[in-house]
Amino acid sequence: MAESLALDPWDHPEERKRLVGEALARWDEGVLKEALWAYLVRHRKKPDRAAPHYVGYFVRWLALKGRRWPHLEAEDPKAFLLEAKERGFPGGERGPLAWSTVERARASLRHLFPFLDWAGHPMPPHVRLPSRQELPVVAPSRALPEEEYARLLRQVEVYPLAYWRPLLKVLLVLLGEVGLTVKEVADLWKEDVREKSLLVRGTKLREVPLSPLAREVLSDWLPQREFLAGHQPLPYPHLLLKPAPGKNRGKPLGLEEAKWILTEFADFAGVKPQGKRRADLALPLRWRAIRRFLKEGHPREKVAYWTGMKSLVVPGWGEEV
Repeated sequence: MAESLALDPWDHPEERKRLVGEALARWDEGVLKEALWAYLVRHRKKPDRAAPHYVGYFVRWLALKGRRWPHLEAEDPKAFLLEAKERGFPGGERGPLAWSTVERARASLRHLFPFLDWAGHPMPPHVRLPSRQELPVVAPSRALPEEEYARLLRQVEVYPLAYWRPLLKVLLVLLGEVGLTVKEVADLWKEDVREKSLLVRGTKLREVPLSPLAREVLSDWLPQREFLAGHQPLPYPHLLLKPAPGKNRGKPLGLEEAKWILTEFADFAGVKPQGKRRADLALPLRWRAIRRFLKEGHPREKVAYWTGMKSLVVPGWGEEV
C-alpha cells in the first residue's frame, strides 16, 4: 500500500466512486483494502495500519455469508465479531480469539463507515457497528480463583529471595485487591497512599478504596520502604523501591522490573499457562479485584471507574461470584 499522496485514482471522486462500487459488487478485498488505506493516509495523522487487514476479513465474511451490496443485515458487524471470537477470522487466525483481538477488529471497522462516505457509497443506514460496551472485555473465567489467590499470598512468604517478599506481597495486593495495572503500580508515589484509599495518577486519575487486607499490607510495607529509601542520597518519592542489595537499592521499581519479578514469582509458584494464554498473573489478578468489588455490591459503573475499565461489561459475573 503506497503512502504517497501524489494524485492517483483515489484523488478523483468520480473515479474512486467507480472503483469502490465495482469492488463492493464483487467483494474485492484487495481493491477495498487499498482504497481504505488511501482514505486513511489522507484523513489520519497516524493511519491505522491494521484497519485494512481486519476490514478485509469482514469483506470476506460478507462474501461467505452470501451478502450482496448494499443489502446487508443490521447486525452484520456484530455477528462477524462474535463469530470471529469463537471460530477465528475467515482464512486467518483460528479461534477462539482473545477479546482484545476482537476489540482490535471492532476498532478497525469504525474506519469503514467514513471511508464508504468518502468513496461515494455510504453504508446502509440500518447497519450499525456495536459499541465496545456490547462486547465482553474479557471472559469471567479469566479472574484468578479465590483459592489460587490465597495460595499465592502464602507462596510469597516462602519465596527464596527473602528481601523480595514484602514488595511481592504489595504487588499482588495492589493488582488483586485494588485492580491496578502493573504500570499504575510502578508509577505510584508514597503520598498516594491515603488512610482508606489510594490515589491513582496518570491518564485515568482516580481514587480507589482500599480493602482491609490492602491497608494492612501497605501499612507493613511503608516502614520497610523508608528503610530502602535511606540507601539513596536523595530519597525517591515512589511507593515501590528496589529491595535487592547493591547500588540500586532504594531506587524506583520500574515497569519492566515489576513485570520481571511477577514472572519470576509465577514460575516459582507453579502458575501454568492456560491454553494459548501465557502464565501471566497481572490480568487474572486485576479481574479478581473487579470480581471482589462486584461481589461487595458496588455498581458496575463505580467498579469501572475504580479499576479504570470504562467498558466493564461482563455477562455472567453474578453466577461466578
